[in-house]
Amino acid sequence: MKQIYMLAILANFLVFNAKAQSVANFDDLILAPESFWNGSDQSGSFRSGEITFSNSYSTDYQSWFGFAYSNMTDVTTSGYANQYSAITGKGFDGSSNYAVCYPAPTARVGYTVPTKTSGFYITNSTYAYLSMKNGDAFAKKFGGESGNDPDYFKVMIEGLNADGMPVDTVSFYLADFRFTDNSKDYILNKWTWVDLSKLKDTRFLRFSLSSSDNSHGYMNTPGYFCMDDLKTAVKVSAPDSQQIQTSVFPNPFTDRITISGITESASVSLSDISGRIVTEFSNVSNNQSLTNLDKLVSGVYFLKITESRNQYITKLIRK
Repeated sequence: MKQIYMLAILANFLVFNAKAQSVANFDDLILAPESFWNGSDQSGSFRSGEITFSNSYSTDYQSWFGFAYSNMTDVTTSGYANQYSAITGKGFDGSSNYAVCYPAPTARVGYTVPTKTSGFYITNSTYAYLSMKNGDAFAKKFGGESGNDPDYFKVMIEGLNADGMPVDTVSFYLADFRFTDNSKDYILNKWTWVDLSKLKDTRFLRFSLSSSDNSHGYMNTPGYFCMDDLKTAVKVSAPDSQQIQTSVFPNPFTDRITISGITESASVSLSDISGRIVTEFSNVSNNQSLTNLDKLVSGVYFLKITESRNQYITKLIRK
């Protein structure tokens, strides 16, 4: 009984003190192996978690801009035909899916309410990475033949308010050859965290790219980057969200948990301590056992139950 009481206190703190984390990790999007989605279905956007990603596809030119998502693993093929692969060959932390961004000139992410963004993981696309490393028919080799050219490739992330006006901006270098010491020059080839915590109370994120390699007013560097695990802390107000009077057991658990106190069909998600959703269930009813949890690694998890507009969040431990 004491344990359930302490869990209720924790849930009350997480809900009413109001920063329930949402993560777009793209693993909730279905793809066949070695494939991608680029908006050719004309849907105009896609959602991962509770976050919407813009997309525009031209049937006339069979081209797109904005965001796509992919599980392509090609890290060796150069050129435009390989525009959907990350140079890492996989998503962050070994996951399959990730997003590919082609802002032309911008791409946008949308939230349903004013949101504080924690950040996301970023890396170069294979197309952009090999172009900067070796040069190609359109773009130069970064650093030039001497290695001394002060080249760079940079992404700018603007937080926009509900009126679409900029709140603040974060810049991140995907490649940087501006160092006096050439040994410090780099082209990013691993997943790296971009801290966006300064972007508070934003409804949209707007992405754009810039490069030192330009001609005739256009960027020669392939304008792509890859994203994974976009994390936000979504504000929840007490009038819109009430605590569900429920309990979850056993805790610690091994392969299953049971939820009691649900009065109508609910959705349930289980996240690890980084905020990444590791499993989800829909149409959960009272006293239903959630199974197949034995594949989870031992550690701390957060369980979120959403019943209509009500929520319950608690901490669980996997043995």
